Amino acid sequence: MKLFKLIAIFATLALSVYAGYWDNVERTEFYAMIENKVPVFRITMADSDWQKQVSIAQVKARGDISGKIEEVPAKMKFILDGKEENYDIEIRVGGKSSMEFSRTGYNIKIKGKDQTLHGTKNIRLRSDQRDPTFMRTKLTSEILLKSGLVTVDTGYCELYINDQYMGFWIVSDSIKKNWLNRNFGVSGEIKTLFQCTPNNIRFETNSAKNLCFNAFDEFSGYMEPFNQFVDKVNAARSRADLEKFFDVDNFLKYIAWEYLVGSWDHFLGPFGHNVYWYQQPNGIWVYLPYDFDLDLGSCLWADQFSSKSYTTAGDNIQFPAVTFKDFESDNPIIKILVHNDDSRFREILGDVVSKVFNPDTLLIRIDELKKVIEPYVKKTIETGAGKINKKCPKQANWTMDDFYENCEYTFLYDYKDYVKAFGLKDWIRRRYNTVAGYYGIDDKTHKLIEPRPAPKTFPVVENNDIETVTDRMKHHHIGTALSPYTPNKSYEDNSVPVLGVNQYNLARKGTSANTQQQTQQQQTQQQTSSGSCWAEAEGYSCCSNGCNAEVYYVEGNRNWSVENNQWCGIVCNNNSDECPNKKNGYPCCSNCDVYYVDNTGKWGVENNDWCSIKDSCN
Repeated sequence: MKLFKLIAIFATLALSVYAGYWDNVERTEFYAMIENKVPVFRITMADSDWQKQVSIAQVKARGDISGKIEEVPAKMKFILDGKEENYDIEIRVGGKSSMEFSRTGYNIKIKGKDQTLHGTKNIRLRSDQRDPTFMRTKLTSEILLKSGLVTVDTGYCELYINDQYMGFWIVSDSIKKNWLNRNFGVSGEIKTLFQCTPNNIRFETNSAKNLCFNAFDEFSGYMEPFNQFVDKVNAARSRADLEKFFDVDNFLKYIAWEYLVGSWDHFLGPFGHNVYWYQQPNGIWVYLPYDFDLDLGSCLWADQFSSKSYTTAGDNIQFPAVTFKDFESDNPIIKILVHNDDSRFREILGDVVSKVFNPDTLLIRIDELKKVIEPYVKKTIETGAGKINKKCPKQANWTMDDFYENCEYTFLYDYKDYVKAFGLKDWIRRRYNTVAGYYGIDDKTHKLIEPRPAPKTFPVVENNDIETVTDRMKHHHIGTALSPYTPNKSYEDNSVPVLGVNQYNLARKGTSANTQQQTQQQQTQQQTSSGSCWAEAEGYSCCSNGCNAEVYYVEGNRNWSVENNQWCGIVCNNNSDECPNKKNGYPCCSNCDVYYVDNTGKWGVENNDWCSIKDSCN
């Protein structure tokens, strides 16, 4: 029996090495199962209902549609790896600025009280027509997930409606009740989720009170908690003031992400929109951005930064080189949390860089995704599939050359539809160079340098050699081209995210985990009280690492590990070690800096992972 289990364990270990990119990342089952795959959605509905949706899509902008777009009933067949599943759904055309383009998006809801598509109930299909790579939403979501932040997950699919091929689409979660239940463990009545979609939303002007709204129609008039939140933010004068009602480190990690991906379409930018603000059951507020197709160097225009001195440089702005202070829109809360003292922000940003926003991680990931989606992008471009909006002013008629070039280092500007984007790899490397120089990050280890060196900056305004390629396409060459770079394939930081993770979820999930740890502790104390090697009675030795041995299998009240391809029993004398959680597989901390306390003991952080605080620490 144990031989069979040992084989299974080594098979699992081999798989985990392959899946290392996603180690310690929590994902919904649906998005995990379609990773690096492109399933098919086949949707059928009454012809009259479909024609009504097509008719609604005939607009020049989302504002041309008055009122709410009603869903229509339909059937959906989900096909993955040759297996088919059938669902009853509701569907409607959807999107905001994307409705200015020919491939209108769709919003889908799985019908049935307890019915989901492998964990997800509300699905958004978007064409991301402004993105020639079809990767920006996916990559940006992955950066959030690997940083330990709560966000919508993403994937890809092919779509058919009434047997008509509609092309290749980006699939993403939608922040609704089912999503909140999965990510925050809440159910029943949810009244404190607020959405901000219009432009020019600011806290200090109180425009947030007028422009944001309750995300659930049944509570459309319930704005008191949000308005009070805005007042508290405006009244705050210190980090301590904000920490009374706001998960500050969690917010800072989202803000670090926004800066790294060059997001002008969320909180830091001039519009302050495409965000949710959620008051958790513990009363603490958190920030939840969405819509990522304009990140990673897409559609950055000088007039979006009209308050900055470099705005007059127009097309000569090297946006990846812009420092954080010159990128964000002078938000008072950012002054308190970053500009007055950026040491904590630096630490949190450094964690995102180490885990994911570095060229060794992302350049490899871009190449992987390109191989997966290339044939589907080609098919969609060649067929022109899904272009149901015939009145739209913008087509974004990318070519396969545009796809290949923008995945790499070429800056594309479609001057017919006013869409432009830095090359993906160019943006990542230049922005990485900027933060590494300014915040002191070693460009080999991707870790913060201590003590912090003097900040280094790069030119923000550089000569732009503009090359006209076709009657709709120009290539921008801003500054000196980057030298070739070969990613280090052996680099990884798949450690459990600690800094800036959601504190409510940490405590919520820790309760059940701590109960299990306490039970295991009691069992282990019972089985090791004599200090004998109980495994010998079954023909096995005990592990040489004692408490430090990794648990591979739990059998009743006994823990097993593996040494030299053989099972070994884990024996440790819990009473002889002053680190309370060493028995649970965590190392002792080398210092006494406490980050978190639960009923198993005090916790610190070293090497971007948890460690157990010694009992001798006061």
